[in-house]
Amino acid sequence: MDKTITNLETQKNDPNRINVYLDDEFAFGISRFVGVSLKQGEKINESVIANLLDKDSKEKALQRALRFINYRPRTIYEVKEKLGELGFEEDVVESVLDELIEKRYLNDREFAENWVASRCQSKPRSHKMFHYELKKKSIPEPVIQAALESIPDDEELALQLGKKYLRRFVNLDENDFSKKMTGILARRAFPFSIVKTAIIELKKIRNELG
Repeated sequence: MDKTITNLETQKNDPNRINVYLDDEFAFGISRFVGVSLKQGEKINESVIANLLDKDSKEKALQRALRFINYRPRTIYEVKEKLGELGFEEDVVESVLDELIEKRYLNDREFAENWVASRCQSKPRSHKMFHYELKKKSIPEPVIQAALESIPDDEELALQLGKKYLRRFVNLDENDFSKKMTGILARRAFPFSIVKTAIIELKKIRNELG
C-alpha cells in the first residue's frame, strides 16, 4: 500500500539527517544523502522504504568507518571489528569494507609498510616483534612478509636501537653497559646471537665517543 510523503524535516541535532513523515505521521529518520531524491507529495511503498533504510544503514556505517579511519590509519580487520561492535549487520559491514578498499581508504599493504617504516625510525625492533604486532592486527601473512622485506635486517635494527641509548649509558662500566643493552635489545625480541654481536659493536662505538 502506497503512502504519501507529507513532510521532510531536518533533524535538530544533525543537519545531515532528515525526518520523513508519511500520511502526516513520523515514519523514519534518514541520511540527507540517501533521501536526496525524496519529495513532499511523492508516494512510496514498503519496498521503497525498506531499500531506503538499507541504504541509510550503509551510509551510517560508512560515516562511522571514515571517522574511525581519520583518527589514525586502520587495518581492514580493525574497521570490521569496530563496525561489528557498533551493531551493524554483517552484510552492511562487508559492503562498507568493499567500498573503502575500492576507494583505497583501506589498504593493508600500505598500512604494514608504513607501520614498520615508522617504527624503524622511532623505536627499532626485531622482525619477530614486527611480525607479532602486524599479526595481531590480522594482516595477511604474505603482506607481513613483503613489509618486512622493505626494512633493514635484524643486525642493523639492533644497532639502530642500541645507538639511541649510547649517550645515556656512556658512563657505565662495561658489565653494566652490557646488561643494560642486553635488556633493551632482548625486550624488542632480538635473537641472542644478534644481541651479542650488536653489543660488541656498540662497545666499540662507545669507546670512540669516550
